[in-house]
Amino acid sequence: MTIKTLEIGTIGTNCYVVSDAEGTAAIIDCDGNPAPLFDYIANNQLKPTHILLTHGHYDHIGAVQAVQEKYGCKIYAAKQEAHVLADPAINCSLYSGMPISLHADVSVEEGDTIQVGTLQFRVMHTPGHTEGSVCYLVEDAIFSGDTLFQGSCGRTDLPSGDWATILRSLKRLRELPGNYTVYPG
Repeated sequence: MTIKTLEIGTIGTNCYVVSDAEGTAAIIDCDGNPAPLFDYIANNQLKPTHILLTHGHYDHIGAVQAVQEKYGCKIYAAKQEAHVLADPAINCSLYSGMPISLHADVSVEEGDTIQVGTLQFRVMHTPGHTEGSVCYLVEDAIFSGDTLFQGSCGRTDLPSGDWATILRSLKRLRELPGNYTVYPG
């Protein structure tokens, strides 16, 4: 498994490209100008097949439509996140000057697995930052979106956020067996 981190968002959001040995890839969250993402994919001869969204805030979805148009990838997001993705006021894109309304092609929930080439991503529902926040676990990696940062967690004062709920999600992450590397949003 190869993991590439690209900081391409309007506020420094991390976008990840996770690929297997054959070059099949998932893109996790993508905002801003997708040119660096497109360059990385072309330069490494990757075949993106999935866009995995950890949640629906504007800084994680800003380039999703462009990426989907270029590669034909399906968009995966938690079913509880549908209203966040669809409503520019709730996903905060209305206030960024570029309203975004998206719909996931595939709704995921706790325990689902997503096959990307030879890689298997497991969905862990971690609400709190938003109602439908999820983490994706693959091998010894956790893609945590804005649920978990180094020494901190995502804010809970935006629509569908809740402090008590994110604390429960963080406890679940802490109690996971094994030793993971965390890749935050």
